[in-house]
Amino acid sequence: MCHDRTGSYEKAPAGCGDEKKGLDLVKIARGVGRPTRANCGSCHFCGGGGDAIKHGNLSEALIDPPRELDVHMGGLDFACQDCHTTNGHRIAGASMTTCVSEGRVSCTDCHDERPHATDRHAVQKTLNDHCDAIACETCHIPTFAKAKPTLLFWNWALAGRDTKELENSPYCITTQHRKKGLFIKKANVAPAYAWYNGRHERYRMGERVDVTGTTYLNPPAGGIQDPEAKITPFKIHTGVQPADATFQYLLVPELWGGYWEHFDWERAIRSGMKEAELPYSGKSTFVTTVMHWRLNHGVAPKEQALGCMDCHGAKALMDFEALGYPEDPAVAGGRLVSGPEGPKERKRP
Repeated sequence: MCHDRTGSYEKAPAGCGDEKKGLDLVKIARGVGRPTRANCGSCHFCGGGGDAIKHGNLSEALIDPPRELDVHMGGLDFACQDCHTTNGHRIAGASMTTCVSEGRVSCTDCHDERPHATDRHAVQKTLNDHCDAIACETCHIPTFAKAKPTLLFWNWALAGRDTKELENSPYCITTQHRKKGLFIKKANVAPAYAWYNGRHERYRMGERVDVTGTTYLNPPAGGIQDPEAKITPFKIHTGVQPADATFQYLLVPELWGGYWEHFDWERAIRSGMKEAELPYSGKSTFVTTVMHWRLNHGVAPKEQALGCMDCHGAKALMDFEALGYPEDPAVAGGRLVSGPEGPKERKRP
């Protein structure tokens, strides 16, 4: 999967990584080479069931992208491993869903902590000051899903009904799917913004959920008074999925060979929970969940980066009150960070 350069290696659907039967493995073995973006993308571009479905900033368009889609892969022809460096097959990188020990990837692996040249313009110093509280990606990834629509909403409660397209345009596709329920996919989406210090919480099987409200499955850690946290862009994915109404935790229905064959939720839940070794009360409901997907790829050319008025103008992209500011930090000053020696002076932003 990682080294095939013939383009003929395939995995079996639901085969846990096993190869598809009938492949010429001798030919494939003789055609191995250094991984390309297509190799990495064969798994990562189509995670979640289709091209661009999961991450929103990863799609098959990155196999041969224009500079406008990603300045690193399109403008500079970066391979994935130029940033995701490897050592003994340990690939650096950290997702928002699993713990890893291979090392992190950061813009500052190549760029300076204060990367804007101050000898060109006075505004550049202000931009450097922003780096204390704002991640590079926040300004340099102004939109995501630029090449392909990405999944933003998934309602399992509407599964079992006939498949049909409810809305179809270049920027919004709504589909009623018998196997999976209601999908809403969108393109050219503005990110959501949250404080992030490099860590996150994670829902684990069997933990309680909010059966009447929203359960956040992997919220980013950090806040306005956390000196390690920066305002970071995210894709927000909202789901409606089954939960145990009595025990109040998410259910694990059997889909492959289960619900997708007989379309009986109760039957699928009972068999799935038996496999998961969790008790099922016999009463199910559907609850709302939210996942955060951090945006790192799809860095736009610098001339397309966010400008001052995109955040501080009348139609500001950021909800500064939700981020913990009393008002626009351009007016009130930046965050007040508490440290061991007490509150520090406000910085801008």
